[in-house]
Amino acid sequence: MLLGSLLLLVGTMTAAQQMGQQAGSHKLQFHFKHDECSYTFFLPEPQPCSPESTTVGGSCIPQKNQPSMMHMRLLFHHQMEKLENALRNSTQRLQKLAENIQTLFGSKLQQAQQNIVQNHTAPMLELDTSLLNQTTNQTLKLTDMEAQVLNQMSHMEHQMLNTSLTTDKLEKQLQKQRGTLDLLHGHNSNLETQLDNMEAHQKAQLEGLRSEKENLWQQLDQHSSRLALIRQGLEALRSNSSLLQQQHHQLLKSLQLLKRMVEQSPGELVGLLGQEAGTAVQRFLDCEDIRKFGLNKDGVYIILVPSLNQTKRVFCVMDAEGAWTVIQRRKDGTVNFQRNWEDYKQGFGDPSGEHWLGNEVVHQLTNSTKYSLRVEMEDWDGNTFSANFEHFQLGSEEQFYRIFLDKHSGMASPRGHLIIGNNTFSTRDADHDNCVCNCAAMMSGGWWFDACGISNLNGVYHPAGQHKLKINGIRWDSSSPGSTSSLRTSRMMMRPLNS
Repeated sequence: MLLGSLLLLVGTMTAAQQMGQQAGSHKLQFHFKHDECSYTFFLPEPQPCSPESTTVGGSCIPQKNQPSMMHMRLLFHHQMEKLENALRNSTQRLQKLAENIQTLFGSKLQQAQQNIVQNHTAPMLELDTSLLNQTTNQTLKLTDMEAQVLNQMSHMEHQMLNTSLTTDKLEKQLQKQRGTLDLLHGHNSNLETQLDNMEAHQKAQLEGLRSEKENLWQQLDQHSSRLALIRQGLEALRSNSSLLQQQHHQLLKSLQLLKRMVEQSPGELVGLLGQEAGTAVQRFLDCEDIRKFGLNKDGVYIILVPSLNQTKRVFCVMDAEGAWTVIQRRKDGTVNFQRNWEDYKQGFGDPSGEHWLGNEVVHQLTNSTKYSLRVEMEDWDGNTFSANFEHFQLGSEEQFYRIFLDKHSGMASPRGHLIIGNNTFSTRDADHDNCVCNCAAMMSGGWWFDACGISNLNGVYHPAGQHKLKINGIRWDSSSPGSTSSLRTSRMMMRPLNS
């Protein structure tokens, strides 16, 4: 067995020597020799790099990472020295063992060796070859493992390099941020200085405002005392002013009365004097009452409506048989008759021109005395015609101002059909006609529509040349069947029946 061990050791050394020769100049060689035996170890040789860097695993790293490589080399040398000492001790023990064997067995051993060599040379050579191949395979595996370890070390060193670069980058960023913080600190110091200055300035201004406030309070006290004196003077003036105001108001009323007396007709002047003097002057109920008083000229007069307790300006038409109170007049289209219910109730326009007296006034008058109605018209060809109704009355607002007519004559019923019947009054916003439609919206104005019908003296005023075939015009269709021409003028007026 001793001889086999020695042969195994020799084979292992031989294989290592061959691998060392194959490695060539890419390996570091370490030789150890003892007596007739020598030992050689091969390690990878680092590649040369630039003076400023060191190569690890095929790449160069900065010299600041060289201490780790040096540490590894020193550690390796230390392990090799320990291995050398162990081999040296083992060699000495083997030498002593060989001397003891030589001394004890002597010639027997030599003869036995010769026999063993003769009998087992071939098997031993085969065994030696097998062991050598196994040793070679193991050596190759170790070499591969060594290469893997070196690759891992290279990868780790590359990671260390990246980490170092990242650290350097972070250090630069940190330095930059420190510089920015220093600038901000300096700017903050400037701002604090400015704030201190502003605070001092505001304090100074506040002190000035306080002193100014005290001065204003003093002035206010002085003005308060003066104001008290002024109030006393005003109280004294007010007592005198009230009397002056009364005198001024009386003068204004007198001036307004004089102005109206100058502007109005004699009939209106009589009414105004009656208003101003109370019961000292005659109050007129209608135009017939005015005619009986002795005034017989056509014009605007003022009447009193007792039930409404109000005066009303009216236009009176005087003739030998009596005085007519005009309730509607159309002559030039200056007044818009497209009005709502309230306007027709209260009346609108000027009695001296186009106007509507008002449904409520007519209702109050015709319900206090019996009246007759006359309607006068003129077309654009100069033809005049009229319609008369002996009995005329207007219902209340609750009755939608229904018209009641009786005993007609003239152009009231041409061809045997009444042009206007006992219908309720309708406007565009109050539809009381006998049609499913809104006649006031279609025909325009406000009127006593039936199923729209053939009369409407409050329609749209159409001038000459535009008056023909106007269904929404001023209509009293009596000239010919189907006529829809708009009239030039119209006038509706009433007077007491017994005049």
